[in-house]
Amino acid sequence: MTTILIWSAYALVLILVARLSKGRDVLLPGKVSVLVQALAYVATYVSAVALVGFAGLCYQWGLQMVLIAAGNMWLGTWFVYRFLAWPTRLWQRKLRAKTPAKMLSNATGSPGIKVYLGLLSSILLVVYASAVFKGAAIMMAGALPVSQTVALWALVGLVAVSVSWGGLRGVLFTEALQGGIMVLGAVALLAATLRAIGGPFEGISALAALAPTAQANNGFASLSSGQGGLFILSLVMVTSVGVWAQPQLVQRHFALKSAKEARRVAPFAMLAIAVVVGGTYFSGAFSRLILGSDAGAVDGIIPLLVNRLLPEAGAQLFALAIISASLSTASALMHIVAAGFGHDVLDRELKGREWQILVALCAIASGVFATRNLQIIAIICTTSWTIIAAAILAPYLALLAIGDRISKAAVWASSLGGLVSAMVWYAAAYAPTSKGILHMAAPGIIGSVHPFFVSIPVSLIIVAVMTAPEWIGAREKALENS
Repeated sequence: MTTILIWSAYALVLILVARLSKGRDVLLPGKVSVLVQALAYVATYVSAVALVGFAGLCYQWGLQMVLIAAGNMWLGTWFVYRFLAWPTRLWQRKLRAKTPAKMLSNATGSPGIKVYLGLLSSILLVVYASAVFKGAAIMMAGALPVSQTVALWALVGLVAVSVSWGGLRGVLFTEALQGGIMVLGAVALLAATLRAIGGPFEGISALAALAPTAQANNGFASLSSGQGGLFILSLVMVTSVGVWAQPQLVQRHFALKSAKEARRVAPFAMLAIAVVVGGTYFSGAFSRLILGSDAGAVDGIIPLLVNRLLPEAGAQLFALAIISASLSTASALMHIVAAGFGHDVLDRELKGREWQILVALCAIASGVFATRNLQIIAIICTTSWTIIAAAILAPYLALLAIGDRISKAAVWASSLGGLVSAMVWYAAAYAPTSKGILHMAAPGIIGSVHPFFVSIPVSLIIVAVMTAPEWIGAREKALENS
């Protein structure tokens, strides 16, 4: 009964925070403090896909997975707030855009770009949200006496209510609350793990002494060679650079008031990422010392570790942290999916009952997909992030670099080039996926090259070639003025 009351109170508080902090425009944030922005960014960034899926992979790959946490902290957070966040806010304000797709559309004067990017993002982020919901349902079913199906639909309903009532400003405040819970949960698990293994140095020494495996072929304290090492580096790039153009994260920059504020957000966000992601990944790597070499499927490693190490109160706290990670990300996804489909695709001003119905339909679509998904949740995450990055990253960076001088043709060509090359590589060359789709793969080590490393260079080359005259013209004009 106590557990049920705690979880019920958690759900009620989220709904109240969303309701009380809602803004006038459901697509724009309004005034938000630096700490709220930092925690909201981290809570959107990190989900159960990372804390259950990727942390579970740490059991198989060891400490090399911590490279992903380092990439998330420096490339996915510091670099973003140092070079991308404030320019994004300036162009969003100048172009009077409420969504990232609308920003590119207004910059080029092409309504078709808005529809295309809005539809593409909506479809792919519904897929990603299903992985987020599934990861949360796994954890909730382990913490409460309910089935995964009941847990899944309870979470879908909670997200739909909080997003439809709170809009973007409400989402930011609920995410900040959830981000704080994530920090506490990660600290509790890491502390229990270090206590169980005798400390960090003892744990690292014990991991290094374990015999190599097929995945960790150089041991559990070193980067794997060959295909294994390439897999880890692929995850670093997809989760740390691929996030630059994820619509749900780009929209977080719309809340910034100045370049100084962007610089103030960065250290708080980096610290939270280091604790939440780094701490959980360390625990996942050390779990091999606690659970043994045959602990089962990766998606069950973290729940098993939590139940083994933490007392009931600690287990409930970490379960709340996982749920918070999932609901915060899911809230951001449902908000941007509804905004993208309604504002960008349907070209409708979203208000009142219409907004609430659209959010509910998007949440239900993610829930339905989650019940039919048989793939590991971490793989779904990287697939959807890669395709979105392939379609949006190059045009987005070009907009920040040369502004509204970017042409409609350059945006279309680079976006379609990246999208097509990513999908072709997934289907015909990348062994982990192509063998199941077309039953073929590129030979040798080439078959282990992630589509990210193919599609992003293709789209960047296209946009660079097509915008070269603009770069040259801008430089000549600057020289003339000087």
